[in-house]
Amino acid sequence: MSAVLPTHAHTTPPVRPEYERPLEPWNGDAVERELPWTTRLWSQGWLRKGLILIVLAVLWEIIARWQDNDLLLPTFTATARALVQGLASGELVTKTAISLSVLLKGYAAGVLLAFALTTLAVSTQIGCDLLSTLTSMFNPLPAIALLPLALLWFGLGQGSLVFVLIHSVLWPLALNTYAGFQGVPETLRMAGRNY
Repeated sequence: MSAVLPTHAHTTPPVRPEYERPLEPWNGDAVERELPWTTRLWSQGWLRKGLILIVLAVLWEIIARWQDNDLLLPTFTATARALVQGLASGELVTKTAISLSVLLKGYAAGVLLAFALTTLAVSTQIGCDLLSTLTSMFNPLPAIALLPLALLWFGLGQGSLVFVLIHSVLWPLALNTYAGFQGVPETLRMAGRNY
């Protein structure tokens, strides 16, 4: 028994104009066209961001004048004037330097303590248990919750701020550094111990 193929099996399919979109012949015109100046201007990121800042400053000024309470919300112009005066007198620069030095002290102490704790945790089992216990107790505490205790223990000086900063830096850094060390394959760790 031989299979008989239908006669339409070897014919080409019909042209379907709804799927075929012929290209129009190119007439040699320039492909690029100049964008309008408004589009070119609006495509600049600095201009859009500057416009957002101007709108926010105007809203700030309007809301501050409407509330008429300089203690709660001073006007934008009063704030800008105070900024210029603080920069001109040098007072703002010195106070900023003091704040940055407190931040650097806290971050540096937190990084050093996290490094020491992680080194101990990676090298010994008791260090691993110590890190696990301390982070379970202290990591969930928000740093701002410790501020009243820090004020009682260290007073109103920089010590209480440094203590809060150490707490903010120490636990996340120690946990992530320890997780990074644990993520290293055992073969690489053994090779590192040999050298």
